[in-house]
Amino acid sequence: MSWPIQDHADAFLALVSDAPGGPPGLKVFDGAVTEDALVSGVFDAEPPYALVYFYIETPDGLVAPDAVSLTMLSGPIDSRAVVHSVGGAPQASRAARAVAGRVRAGLQDVTLTISGRSCFPIRWIEGQPPQRNEEIPGTTVFDQVDVYGWRSVPG
Repeated sequence: MSWPIQDHADAFLALVSDAPGGPPGLKVFDGAVTEDALVSGVFDAEPPYALVYFYIETPDGLVAPDAVSLTMLSGPIDSRAVVHSVGGAPQASRAARAVAGRVRAGLQDVTLTISGRSCFPIRWIEGQPPQRNEEIPGTTVFDQVDVYGWRSVPG
């Protein structure tokens, strides 16, 4: 059985993973950089990579009257993906911008394909200035945050 919210996340993550600018493919983590980062027995969570958090809303007819049918059954899914583009030394800020550029090139104005849904194109919603992190001794990491969003309706 398919779960629409997970289908949205899976389709988005696949787009980010296939973002142009490689090879190699872009390392993408869903919600956390964890032991899932093991590649061939080696922990591969060194920057650059993209870390994605999802926020999903299912608005009703009062919140999204333009997206709800006359039967008033809720059906739209508004998705937001917070993408952390992380770059490391020696050119951490440049690496973070490169990841952000790859992500944008792979997402902006793309329409996801999700079974049983009609999707609107992905749009950049907002961003935050890059943040410098020096908590790891001997290295500098930059994190650039961009938020992308799209809506889907049953279809």
